[in-house]
Amino acid sequence: MRGGVAAVGQALMISGLYPLVPHAVRAVGRTQMGPRPWRSALAEWGVAAALSALRPAGFLPLPGGRGARGPRPIIVLHGYAMNRANFLPLAYRLARAGLGPIYGFEYWTLGRVAAGARQLGWFVDEVRAATGAAEVDVIGHSMGGVVGRYYVALAHGDGAVKNLITLGSPHGGTDLSAVGIGHPARELLLGSALVERLAAAPPPRTTRITAIWSRADALVPGAWQAPLPGAEIIVYDDLGHVALLGSRRVAGEIATRLGR
Repeated sequence: MRGGVAAVGQALMISGLYPLVPHAVRAVGRTQMGPRPWRSALAEWGVAAALSALRPAGFLPLPGGRGARGPRPIIVLHGYAMNRANFLPLAYRLARAGLGPIYGFEYWTLGRVAAGARQLGWFVDEVRAATGAAEVDVIGHSMGGVVGRYYVALAHGDGAVKNLITLGSPHGGTDLSAVGIGHPARELLLGSALVERLAAAPPPRTTRITAIWSRADALVPGAWQAPLPGAEIIVYDDLGHVALLGSRRVAGEIATRLGR
């Protein structure tokens, strides 16, 4: 099953069906996608195809592994139908900035967000025990950011996580979730029970949340996402959903926050 999901994702990205089809849907719907939306779409295609080709590297450790000595360990969470190889460019830049060690967390993206958050909690405990760190930082892309937020807000992760940074995450849901399969097709939909439950949760007491979005993101348009209470919000005009992971600007913003 995992292999089938990966194969479909690879085919969509390499063929260009993603991101061109979602951008076409947004164009028909006259969604505000920032300046020069088709230029952003082509750039997104290039980044998505490149990261898709790197997928086999997900079996290898990420840059900034166990020899790194930053303020705290960093755990990265991939998005729907992806794997930790998507974080290779970002992990490389964070390691160059002296941050880490960096650990990739893998979870079943067709399952429930709550199940992924529960497994993340176990992984956080393992990393803290192995490193002796009191806290970790978590970076989640797309669905991974929602898993991280669920862990912090509803699964006792507040306090174990110093910084939660989300990239293109559908905290308020996304209409395109309806074309997916598995539990996320329902849970990440606009107005879903999960979205409402997270919206009703109080802001974390100690975990700092930074939500990064882009208006040029065709899967999770940043302009549609309501601000998260207590979170720092950063919105770009020109980065696609996957391009957020490959951006030097985004890496710089993340490094600044995790270096504190």
